[in-house]
Amino acid sequence: MGLLDHFRASLADLNLPSGRALVAVSGGPDSLTLLDLMVRSGDVHGLDLIVAHLDHGIHPGSALVAERVRSLAASYNLPCEVGELTLGPTASETLARERRYAWLEAARVRTGASLIFTAHHADDQVETVLMRALAGSGPAGLAGMAPVRGRLVRPLLSIRRSELASYLKEAGLA
Repeated sequence: MGLLDHFRASLADLNLPSGRALVAVSGGPDSLTLLDLMVRSGDVHGLDLIVAHLDHGIHPGSALVAERVRSLAASYNLPCEVGELTLGPTASETLARERRYAWLEAARVRTGASLIFTAHHADDQVETVLMRALAGSGPAGLAGMAPVRGRLVRPLLSIRRSELASYLKEAGLA
């Protein structure tokens, strides 16, 4: 079974509600692959997709990335929500993550979307469990990330980063 077929089957198993959904796209390979897989699986999920990109204002070239995400969304004929922060180069990863999730939730409400899709994958899952174990987490924390938690959907959790990279290359996406 190819990656697209695996993704489609996994997505169908989630039994998601119909309606609008945000696809969080950072501009990196994982989220680009997620967006392409979501577009190619429209008949499975039946969602009206909206691309969501947040420019944290951390890296000097981040405005260019935002423009590339806008262009990518347009190439799929999808609307695109772009937010802009000015966190600066000294911002911590924790602060950036907190602001990103707050912005995504506000964008979800603003657009009337019911779900937010992120590109967390199997390698992220392993990292999460390891970090929680090292921090002394109990059994609940060691369970890792759930594919669906509230309005947040992580449909790539069973897929390795290397598989996503191969798909991206085969699909001719950059």
